[in-house]
Amino acid sequence: MNSLIFKRCGCRAPVLSEDGNIVKRQLGGSCSQLKRADGAWNPAHGTWWFHLEVPDPATTKRPVIRGGGHATRKDAEAAVDRVADLLALAELDAEPDVTRVLIADEIRKAIKARAPLPEPDTLRTRLAAGVAVSCDLTVEQYLTSWLKAKKQVLRPTTYTSYSQQVRDYLVPYLGHYRLDKLRAVHVRTAFEKIAEQAEEIAANNAARHAVAAAAKKAWRNHNAPAARAARAKLAAMPGFRRPVRAASISRIRAALRSALTDAVNEQLITVNVAKLIQLPSGKPQKPKVWTDARVEEWRKTGVVPYPVMVWTAKQTAVFLERAARHRLFALFLVAAHCGLRRGEACGLRWQDVDLKNGSIDVSQQIVQIGYDTAVGDTKSEAGQRNLILADPVTGALKKHKAAQRDEANEFGDTWLDTGLVFVNRDGTPLHPARVSDLFARLLREAGLPPIRLHDVRHGTATHALTAGVAMKVVSDMLGHSNTAITADLYTSVVDEAKRHAANAIAAQLGH
Repeated sequence: MNSLIFKRCGCRAPVLSEDGNIVKRQLGGSCSQLKRADGAWNPAHGTWWFHLEVPDPATTKRPVIRGGGHATRKDAEAAVDRVADLLALAELDAEPDVTRVLIADEIRKAIKARAPLPEPDTLRTRLAAGVAVSCDLTVEQYLTSWLKAKKQVLRPTTYTSYSQQVRDYLVPYLGHYRLDKLRAVHVRTAFEKIAEQAEEIAANNAARHAVAAAAKKAWRNHNAPAARAARAKLAAMPGFRRPVRAASISRIRAALRSALTDAVNEQLITVNVAKLIQLPSGKPQKPKVWTDARVEEWRKTGVVPYPVMVWTAKQTAVFLERAARHRLFALFLVAAHCGLRRGEACGLRWQDVDLKNGSIDVSQQIVQIGYDTAVGDTKSEAGQRNLILADPVTGALKKHKAAQRDEANEFGDTWLDTGLVFVNRDGTPLHPARVSDLFARLLREAGLPPIRLHDVRHGTATHALTAGVAMKVVSDMLGHSNTAITADLYTSVVDEAKRHAANAIAAQLGH
């Protein structure tokens, strides 16, 4: 490699352009002030530059690396030495001539962008690992292509979840970084900002709930001006948004970790930086019981005290009493007694129901992908389970089957026979979201405090454990992979439920 040290300056002089106009252009190395009369460089004018030729055996050309702006010749010579040291690292590769050209390209890009030269240790690590020297992919570009490649591999629900996490969080906070320049500090900072945003959303939601409660209270008190003022204030506030909790942040990190693992395997990067950061515990929120005091406070403020709430057995019975007047009563009864997930209840087939012996096999579920649905496997292998039905549940299913037969006769040939236990009147499968909407309507009509349909499942576990059912039995009933999951989720809520029951008994005896 041939190198040259010289001086240039920024002086401009008028010249005649090709179109006949006079323009000013930089003189560069042709400025007469760069050298003295004796031909020596003028120390008072211009800056020092270097010119280094890197032969390209594939084209027989000699591409040039040029850099400058150095105050002294010594600085320019040191810069040449740093470039030469980087180029020498190509000898570590199986194809040094090709790699040398790639390293030269990276050096030229850095000089053009006025950025630091590539770190020798980084290049050495990449070469030793067989990773490409040059990687212009941004995180956004890589994640986009990664999702496309994963679409046929991942479960539909997982793919939808990853897509949402990439779109809403990873791209906005990390997408602008070059993939090979992504560092743990970038990822850590991104997740700190996501957590801060979640806190802000939670505060806005709480403020919105308080104003909404004030509007309702004013309306109940026939104070129309106060109610209108509260509604106007509510209209000017940010809309309700679901905040990202610790468990969701852990899932976002899991999506990034999966993507970067593939990037390491593809030799695009050497380290999966998503593995290097620590996050707050992403364990699921533990349920809390709707005690009398919490119900009373909720009725006053409209604020749900905890993210996951469960009904007492008495509250569940009130709901089932209201649901008994609906055609899908058996669905809610099975869910409450057996702890089925929403998708498992929607996907239950008659062929998996043994009415004679009073049992069901949970073997599939209807999953929601965006708003579309698909039939899929249970959440895990442990989710495939056999459940024994209580006599009232078996009786309700028998009545439901007879009613479904009447509906099929009513619709005639237009009735769709899917083999599913719970369907619409015309036989079409239930949409899980519509079932959740129905559940929310029924609980409001029953005058109960709000819970999610999934929280009925938490209630099943709570009631069973409170009644003294063995942890192993409850774990198997819910489809948990081990009892540790069940114990971690429900031990505290069971203790709370027992205390609530004891206090209720004491109150009765006190009277």
